[in-house]
Formats: sequence, structure tokens, C-alpha cells
Amino acid sequence: MRNGPETYLSVVVPVYQSGRSLEALIYRLEAVMAGISQQVELILVDDGSSDNSWELICAAARNSKYVKGIRLSRNFGQHHAIAAGLDVSRGRWTVVMDADLQDLPEEIPHLLSKAMHGYDAVLARRINRKDSRWKIALSAGFYRFFRYMTGTPLDPAVGNFGVYHRKVIQAILQMRESIRYFPAQVQWVGFRQGYFNVSHGKSAVSSSNYGFRSKFHLGLNALMAFSDKPLRLTIKLGFLIASIGFIFALTTLIRYFTGSIVVPGYASLIVSVWVLAGLILMTLGMVGLYVGKTFEGVKNRPLYVVDKKT
Repeated sequence: MRNGPETYLSVVVPVYQSGRSLEALIYRLEAVMAGISQQVELILVDDGSSDNSWELICAAARNSKYVKGIRLSRNFGQHHAIAAGLDVSRGRWTVVMDADLQDLPEEIPHLLSKAMHGYDAVLARRINRKDSRWKIALSAGFYRFFRYMTGTPLDPAVGNFGVYHRKVIQAILQMRESIRYFPAQVQWVGFRQGYFNVSHGKSAVSSSNYGFRSKFHLGLNALMAFSDKPLRLTIKLGFLIASIGFIFALTTLIRYFTGSIVVPGYASLIVSVWVLAGLILMTLGMVGLYVGKTFEGVKNRPLYVVDKKT
């Protein structure tokens, strides 16, 4: 599109156990980026992979002046790896995408073309997704619940893939909290955002590197980082239970003084104790989670630790 003294386009890719797809991804990205500008950079962040991902990144960096590699000291998580790549990116426009070839490099020029119409961020909306039905359904359910709890509108068909202006990236980089979820951060910073329908590729790996347990913890952390609504709901629930208990106690007293109660009710006593104990434990657990996350934040540890660069 243009050549200039500054970096025009940065592509940030978090890499984890992606040895099967990395060579093909780099080859396709270099072909696409060469057709966009000469002022480009490809930043590959190895998030503590145990396969040959880092060796492939080093080989690509030796063969191309556009490729930069960062290896984290351990697995910090996909969204922390994205933060590591964004910290060193210099492009006027930055693309964030996954490494499993489901985000097609050939769609990048289309996203940039859309951005030229006055958008600060263009998010890729995946059509005809190649994921399994349960994964699509689970994703839709989570995003619907996330929107209800946080008020942040997230499209289930939109992931990390998109193109972002430098001012959007700078705003996101100011958010140094330890709990990170890139799509929600993009929505939170605002600016003028657009969407572009893109094709969805088939994953190059047989099984996802992020299992149900990892996704559950990511979703829980993201929910707690962007909303205090669970705490407010527990207050409402406690008020409701207290109201019901007050009515039950008043009714019991009336029945006692009118002689309706002959034998004390064992069942009602046991049910009341177990229900109230369960609600108290649930509330304490939820408050404890928030306290724990606050404790993590005040320690002010770095978001990631870099082991090597190339």
C-alpha cells in the first residue's frame, strides 16, 4: 500500500506447540506481507513450547530480516504472549492472529482495505467455522453470559484476528493488569471498530492446545477482570434469601402461638441449614476469588518473562 521511513505493518502471532503449522504460516505470511509494503515485521512469540517451535522461529529469523522471535521463559498464556508481541511492535497497523492456520494470512489485505475506510480497528468475523459443534455452542453460550455479566458486547464469531491502528494498540498497552483477555480489551478501549467476514481455515493440529480446563479458567478470569456483577448478584441473592427467611420465621411464630405446631419440623430445619450453609460458602468463595485476584494485581509482577530474542 505504501512505503515510508516507519514500519507500516506489524503481525503478532502467539505460538504454542505449533511446530506442525509454523513453517507454512511463515511462508504464507511473508508472501502476503511482501505484497502490502516493504516496511513490515513479523513478530513470533513462543509461549514456552516444548516442541520445535523455537527452532523454526530462529531459522525463519536467519532467513528473513522481517522476522523477529521472542521466547518466553515458560508458558504464560496466549493473551500474555500477545502482550509481549505488542510491546515490541512498531507498526502503524498491527495484525494479531493465531498460529494454527485457522486465521488465514490471505485475509489480511482485505482487513486493511476495510480499515482504510476510516476504521481504527477491523475485526475478522469468521464464517463457516471449521470448529466442532460443541465448541461453537460453548463459545456462543460463554459470550452471551459474558455480555450479560459485563455489559461488553462480544461476537462469538470474532476472536483475536484483526487489524488495529497504532493508537488502539497504545491504549491496550496501558492496561497492565495481570488478567488479560485481548478481545475484551479491544472492546473496552473503544475507537471506531468495523467487522469483515473472513473464511475460516481448518486447524493444522489434530487437537487444540487449549483444552476445556484452560478455556474455563480463561473465561472465569476474564469475567472477574471485567465485571463485579457476580458480587452484586450475591448481594441480591442474600437479600432474597433473607427476605424468604424472615417471612418463614414470621409464619412459624404465628403458627406456634396459634397452636398449629405440635412437633418441630426436622426436615425444614435440615433443609434451611444446608441451603444457608451452601449459600454462605458460595458467597465466601466468590469473594475469596476476587480477593485473590486483587492480591495478584498488587504484587505488580511483570506480565511475562523473556528468555531469548532473535
